[in-house]
Amino acid sequence: MPINYTLYPDNWFTEIRPAILIRANWRCEKCQVPSGAIGYRDHNKVFIECDKFMLEWCEKTNQKTFKIVLTIAHLDHDITNNNPENLKAWCQKCHLNYDQEKHIFQRKINRELRRKEERNPNGK
Repeated sequence: MPINYTLYPDNWFTEIRPAILIRANWRCEKCQVPSGAIGYRDHNKVFIECDKFMLEWCEKTNQKTFKIVLTIAHLDHDITNNNPENLKAWCQKCHLNYDQEKHIFQRKINRELRRKEERNPNGK
């Protein structure tokens, strides 16, 4: 789901987000993976951080790798609540896991709205 940064305060990128990343020492506050690390997923879809030898193996076996990007999670899902206690620096995997129930609920609502529109295309 795309993020609409126009809803965030003007100082999000200059003050709020950097402060949370510094507090977290540029690591995911859940799994401790460092920002910018290179990783891959094994057959069980578990993230594994690559060391030098693993990176060479990934290249030889054409294993897809990815760069860890830290995101800032709003624990209460309210993007207007930028209290530092409500914000966590998490890798994308941890952030998505945290938001999973919210995403499932939102998909259900969207599905129901689409069905309603299909039954009543003119809004009647």
